[in-house]
Amino acid sequence: MTSVENKTTTSTSPLITVYWLNESRADRILLLLEELEIPYVIEKVERGLDKLAPAELKKIHPLGKSPVIKDGDKVVAESGFIIDYLIGKYGKEKHLKPTNEDDLFQYNYFLHYIEGSLMPILVMKYVFSNLQKQAPWLIKPVVNGICNKINELYLGPNIQTHLDFLEGELRQRKWLAGEQFSGADIQASFAVEMLLKRAAVNEESVPNLNRYVAAMRERPAYKRAMEKVGKTAIAE
Repeated sequence: MTSVENKTTTSTSPLITVYWLNESRADRILLLLEELEIPYVIEKVERGLDKLAPAELKKIHPLGKSPVIKDGDKVVAESGFIIDYLIGKYGKEKHLKPTNEDDLFQYNYFLHYIEGSLMPILVMKYVFSNLQKQAPWLIKPVVNGICNKINELYLGPNIQTHLDFLEGELRQRKWLAGEQFSGADIQASFAVEMLLKRAAVNEESVPNLNRYVAAMRERPAYKRAMEKVGKTAIAE
């Protein structure tokens, strides 16, 4: 693992370690920490040629997944839980969790919707796309035929459903949980960027989603987070 220290703040809060895996959802945790302006270090972990997380991550948490953080003697895993934990402990003055009942309802919904409904479809899209790329040449026509049919009958329609749903929600509000940026948007950052990338839709068909992503990318915390890991956007 390689270490990259955050020096954006002089806060006396405990130092947090983020175990950051390339091509993972860990970027959203960097975005949160930058919004919170608390000190942290990044331990960079690289995927193997098999695209799997290396076994060394299981030394941090038995599931060997990323994102995962250490805060003192606590190991915290799962994006939604990490977001709730960090905002609850360090973000009371940052207004990243709504107090208004209606906005809080939306906040809690989208915190769960992203991983419970949207990400499984995007992961399946990613898996089948890689399967087509890695199939041996002898069976590639068969693999391509199966994957294309799955995309036509299942993945494509479901992706369109999510595009329509999110476009409709963002037609009503600036951010997912209201007019204030929140932890729900941090949870959504990776998923929404990947949704637009995987769907390959034109900007005119989803203007509110594109406006939303553009506003996210303009946040100073987003830019600082991406700079820490040598990226310009989460979906790179």
